Amino acid sequence: MMNRTKPLIWRLIFFLTLSSTAFCQQLVEGTIVDAETGKPLPFSSIGIVGTSKGTSSNLQGQFSISVTEPVSLMVTCIGYESRIVNSLEGVALIKLKPMVTQLDAIVISVKPINANKIIRKAFANITENYNGEPFLQKFFYRHYCKDDDTYGRLIEAYVDVWKNKGYRSLQKSAGEKEQIRVTQLRRSFDKTEMAQGHEHISLGNILETDLVAYQATEKSDHLPFYANVSNLKIDADSYSFAFKGITSYDGQEVYEIAYSYTKDSVLMTSGNHQLLTQARGTLFITTDTYAIIKREEVKSQRKNTIRTSTYYRKYADQYYPYHFILEGINGTSNNGTHAFHIELMSVEIRNRAEEKFTGRLPGRDDLLNIPYDSNFWTSNTILKTTPLEDNIIRDLGGGTSLNSQFYRYHKYEMNVRDGGKNGEEKFNWLKEDSKGNRVLYLIFWSGNILSYRLEFEHAKRLHQQYRNKITFVFLSLEDDEHLWQQLVQKLNLSSNGIINYRIGSNSSIPKSFQVNETPAFILLARNGEVFDLHAKRPGDPLLLPDFNFLLEQK
Repeated sequence: MMNRTKPLIWRLIFFLTLSSTAFCQQLVEGTIVDAETGKPLPFSSIGIVGTSKGTSSNLQGQFSISVTEPVSLMVTCIGYESRIVNSLEGVALIKLKPMVTQLDAIVISVKPINANKIIRKAFANITENYNGEPFLQKFFYRHYCKDDDTYGRLIEAYVDVWKNKGYRSLQKSAGEKEQIRVTQLRRSFDKTEMAQGHEHISLGNILETDLVAYQATEKSDHLPFYANVSNLKIDADSYSFAFKGITSYDGQEVYEIAYSYTKDSVLMTSGNHQLLTQARGTLFITTDTYAIIKREEVKSQRKNTIRTSTYYRKYADQYYPYHFILEGINGTSNNGTHAFHIELMSVEIRNRAEEKFTGRLPGRDDLLNIPYDSNFWTSNTILKTTPLEDNIIRDLGGGTSLNSQFYRYHKYEMNVRDGGKNGEEKFNWLKEDSKGNRVLYLIFWSGNILSYRLEFEHAKRLHQQYRNKITFVFLSLEDDEHLWQQLVQKLNLSSNGIINYRIGSNSSIPKSFQVNETPAFILLARNGEVFDLHAKRPGDPLLLPDFNFLLEQK
């Protein structure tokens, strides 16, 4: 039989004596481990007792949380006894005692446990177990990517989500019945091979891993690989479910239900079966109220894999999500791999009507209008960083601190966002900022483009080939900003992240580079010096040796 713990008297408020001055806001850090093995317990829930504020442990079981003393912390993890921490020493290393899990083979009951019935009850009881009234939830967001073993992108943000109808009605997509805004943001340059195809921020994708809030509403013949919204409810007949045993969470018994998608192939006209998306996962559901408290899933399609984990915790007799994880690995055209990892962690819930706001999934300009505030990130709750941060610093900035990278990224993006205004000033800034960092290939052009339009197409292809190594800058001598915008759009010159500036016919820049007619092509070395005032055209094959020579120079 499973060990049973006495109900935890978590209403008792213990105090962490963190300083001699009361009500001091500060960050508390600690590690959560298995009391028997000493192994770290990732994704454990750490909540401030008596409030909706909390955090989660990372892959190494480490956590940090912003508190105002005096405070008491409740720590919970599936399969372990919950614990209230009441001392500074206890925060540094928190040991949780494991519970004994009842396996399906030894569960004694009058009738066999029907896994399908448990799943149906869980979805039917969503409005009972989760808040059906409007509420605000604050999240911390982290997203990083890497090509093969090299990190190429990092984004962190603070996100507010206002659910207009709580969990009373399911959504088909993020933002459909809720308001979303990003209040804080910091990010590095995107140096991955897939940079041009990346969303500016993947909030919608990670929010849609909440299968309690989002469910597909139409049946489908096959499971789409890249869809994050679950079809477990609408396509239940396409899944097989199996009861695996009973564990515990925060003093409650919990069913462990495994599932797998059964429609995994399609018959082709050739007579062969084409392998489609496969999915398998596990749901953890309370035995008394049928509340979903955790979901883990793996989807695979050929060499591509996506893993999803969703965790929920109880606050004021209702469950809320506290940690989402979405990660995957995809094969690339050059036989490499591109991996991504996204996490969304709840830090606070507010139920007051005055918290309501109007917002949407942010676009590029919305994000650029959020200034980088370094002080915010040193005093607020975030998911504790792991040793991978050292690798990110090395790969993204060559040793430059992440703080410096965040400042530089924001200024860079603001500089290249609208090249039609103050183009001369912005180009001069880019030229100075590129010294020691980037090789520049300058293309001077005017409105009379018919004779060299093909060269622009060659330039766009070269830019794709040398992206993140050589910066292509189109400098227009056009005086009419509206006409310039039309030409840039018509020629698709902003595709793939190419930089465009309208400097006008009276600019001093062409004279400084001895440009007498257009088109003109100029190469600047990484140190900022002119390598060739009469560089070869994009369509000239002899341009590539010049590119490669400059890239080899330190």
